[in-house]
Amino acid sequence: MLILSGERKDSKSNHTTLLAIAPAAFLLKYILVRNRYKRDPPRLIAITFLLGALGIIPTTLLELFFQAPNPLLNAFVPTAIVEEFMKFVAVRAKAYDSPSFSEPMDGIIYGITASLGFATVENIFYVMGFGAISTAIARAFLSVPSHAAFGGIMGYYLGLAKPFGTEHNKKKERQLIITGLAIAIVLHGIFDAIAFTTPGIIGLIGLLTVAFISWLILTRLIKKALATSPYRWNAPHTSQTQILQRFCTNCGTKREGEAIFCVNCGG
Repeated sequence: MLILSGERKDSKSNHTTLLAIAPAAFLLKYILVRNRYKRDPPRLIAITFLLGALGIIPTTLLELFFQAPNPLLNAFVPTAIVEEFMKFVAVRAKAYDSPSFSEPMDGIIYGITASLGFATVENIFYVMGFGAISTAIARAFLSVPSHAAFGGIMGYYLGLAKPFGTEHNKKKERQLIITGLAIAIVLHGIFDAIAFTTPGIIGLIGLLTVAFISWLILTRLIKKALATSPYRWNAPHTSQTQILQRFCTNCGTKREGEAIFCVNCGG
């Protein structure tokens, strides 16, 4: 009976662990497939994912050290700020300087990859800690996708910030990086503020709303990144400024001559 009991516990533990990992695997596959004009190196994807996962260590220490007594304050400082900054570091440490990071869509991919690495480890801790399948399911539809969306939004601005070719405006680069981080931190902070202070159905609706809005923004940015991708037009060395001038950022239609408005959508 003890052996059977142990087997049942091991089986339940394995199923719970799989439920903790599955959302990140699904979302990573989803975003990689979305990049239909260019294939990113699997090795760099794996390294970025690992760096994101390792970010949980300094994040946990910093969050414990800077723990705020007010739950609303704690949602932003240290939680949202520290976690989004660690995702940024995970992308900046390796992928950002790689030649494979060559367009805004790459920023989205590596931002999401780092976020999913972080979210996977966090999810395992939460799910194994509470030991409930309901926790795994709730986080699969709320926390993990939200982490991915926050990181993808930040990554888009990283992709815009990276200098390509001979163009390099350090001030603009910093501004774009700060913009991406700020948007990710605000969305993350609002999400956590609801989670920390609003229980029950109202809290659930609030979390779903933030997650939905975050993915709405991310989907819009993915569309824009794909529409202006230099690989779409077989011009990998075209600068970001030239791309934005030559193609409509709404639908991706090539502008005719010096036309100001798009002939397809009027954008």
